[in-house]
Formats: sequence, structure tokens, C-alpha cells
Amino acid sequence: MKLEIHEFCRHATVPCGFADSEGEIKTNAKMIDFLGLNKDAPEMVTLLDKIRTKKLPFFVIIKLVSDFKKAPKIWQFHFLPLFCSENGYLGTFFHAHEFQFLSPLEYVDGIQPYAVTTEKSNKLFTDREWEILFLALHRLNSKEIARRLNIGTRTTNNHLNIIYEKTGVHSACQLRAFCKSKGFDRYIPSELCNSDAVSSNYSCEF
Repeated sequence: MKLEIHEFCRHATVPCGFADSEGEIKTNAKMIDFLGLNKDAPEMVTLLDKIRTKKLPFFVIIKLVSDFKKAPKIWQFHFLPLFCSENGYLGTFFHAHEFQFLSPLEYVDGIQPYAVTTEKSNKLFTDREWEILFLALHRLNSKEIARRLNIGTRTTNNHLNIIYEKTGVHSACQLRAFCKSKGFDRYIPSELCNSDAVSSNYSCEF
């Protein structure tokens, strides 16, 4: 069974690998390159530890380098533990792909999934305003945004008023339309990404 999984990984067209029950990890060439580019990143050290120790299905959304000539991107790793009735836990199969974001409302509107970015397109907003804008675009209200960012509701409303002034809009609907026209809806603050997500939870806290 393990040999079959290793052979499958070797011929796969996406970065993937298999960590056996003893913690030994074997991957295909694409994953070897991926791990090599990020071997010194703390997030990758944590990720490798999870690969060896977790025996539950989980996935992680994490910012990593996939090409040394390009800026880091948001990637999604999926982990699937494999069991058999005779030998119990065999190991964990895992693979990665560039994270494609699509909310249910966008799906209804017929919009195709798109890659997100952690690179700000301009300097229109402060770092805090970008965080609040991101959460507001996902239809969180002021109280929910304040709770997520551990700030006061009044502070959140003040930031939202400034965002409205900078964009020249007067409603949440207008703000979403403006951001979509500028591509701001494809930005995700790296501060809201947490590599320590397990089970069925996204590591991005939105």
C-alpha cells in the first residue's frame, strides 16, 4: 500500500507527499522544490511537525514561496490520514495548491474562483484599515470586526468612516463595488493568516 502511494505521489502533477506511520516523509519533485524554498520558514517547521503527528484530516492556508524569483503566495495544504483494518494507521497523504477564494455569494453570481494575494496594490489605506476593509468586504459588522481584531467598536467605526471617505462611497454596497473594480477584494492581510489550523478550520481567521 505504501509503495503504491509513493508511486502515485511520484507521478502526480501537483506538489504532494506521504508521511508514513514512522514519520518518514517522501514527496514528489514538485513538493521537494516547495519544501526546499521554505525550509527556513517557521511556518514550514510547524507544518512538517503536523504532518508527522496529526492523525486527523485537516487543511492549512499559509503564505509561502513557490518561486524564488516571485513574491510569496497563499497556498492551501490538505492532509488526509490513511488507515487499514489490518495495520491501523498507515500515514498521511498531503498535497498543496494555490489558494483559490470564492465566497458563496460570488458563486451565486457566477464568478469564477480567483487567486488571492497578500501584496497591497497601493498605499491608499493603513495596515489596520486594510484589515478592517477585508473583514467588511466579507460582510462582518462593526462588532464582529472589533472582536476579530481585538479593538473597540468605536475604533472600528472610526476606521470605517475613514475608509468611506478615502474611497468616496456612502454604503457597504458601494464599498464592495468600488473594491471589486480596483481588485481590492483579492487582497488578504497576511496578519490574518494563521498556520496553526487543524481539523476542518481554515487558518485564515475570517
